[in-house]
Amino acid sequence: MGEGTREAQYKDRFGLGTPTDTYGTQCSKSEPLERLQIGEYLVERDERGYTLKKGGLTLGTYKEATLLSSDRALFKLDKGMLLEVSPKGIRNILSLAKAGIIGFINSDGSLQYSTVQRRYRVGFGSSSDELLEKFSEFMKEVYGIPLRTYQRKDRRHFIELVKGNKEIAQDLDNYTTKARCEWNVPFEYLDKESARMFLKCFMSGDGSIGLYKSRGKKNPVLRVRFSSINRKGLEEIAMLLRDSFSINTTIHVLNWGGFELYVISQDGKIRYIKDVGSFKKNHMQTIDKALKGGERNQKS
Repeated sequence: MGEGTREAQYKDRFGLGTPTDTYGTQCSKSEPLERLQIGEYLVERDERGYTLKKGGLTLGTYKEATLLSSDRALFKLDKGMLLEVSPKGIRNILSLAKAGIIGFINSDGSLQYSTVQRRYRVGFGSSSDELLEKFSEFMKEVYGIPLRTYQRKDRRHFIELVKGNKEIAQDLDNYTTKARCEWNVPFEYLDKESARMFLKCFMSGDGSIGLYKSRGKKNPVLRVRFSSINRKGLEEIAMLLRDSFSINTTIHVLNWGGFELYVISQDGKIRYIKDVGSFKKNHMQTIDKALKGGERNQKS
């Protein structure tokens, strides 16, 4: 049946036919150095790399495994994707770098992908050097390309990193709806580690972690919040925080029409700054103060 067979469709869906850094899908003729059973899947390692099998069928051969254990394996694909193998099945997930790119783009970035208007552009803007450096680092890791830098004339000390590239814009359009004037959480492609990176980068671009004076309270109050004009997107972040990190939130409507998602309890705020955090310099300084203040209060 050729490429229309169930095997071919199965491989195409999960990227099994074209893994990155691979030598093809033929089994090595030499005896495997190691075998690992993960549910219905068998991983064999030899001098050429890793071969993934199911029921005697070779699904793919990979040069690099980023994680290998009895209940989970991660194999490197191209364009910042990973193949996750577990007893539940297989799926494609975002690498940490790619999850970070999408978090940055969804917060303070931009994505244009229009075959009609022929506009293909990826961008991220910030006045924080550390965020610009991190976005550039992630883009280089995933796509291996340099980014052009633009000084925004309408905003002082604001720099944009941009890349006009159809292939990159098309790839990112598979995981976020940012090109259609909103954004989403790519639940299907997140494990806990990539979910943490997505949240960390979104918070860095469009969030706030601060200590504020509050009437009737001796010590400053910690606030952790995400901001956006996209309520549906914030509701999805609320789901991600609840399901992956057991953090509860509430949404406030702002006078100008935007929305803020607040972490509710003190335990939730501490859990967030410990487990997720931010790359933004002033956020990290606040996190350090909050954690040190909490240690002092426990000792007193």
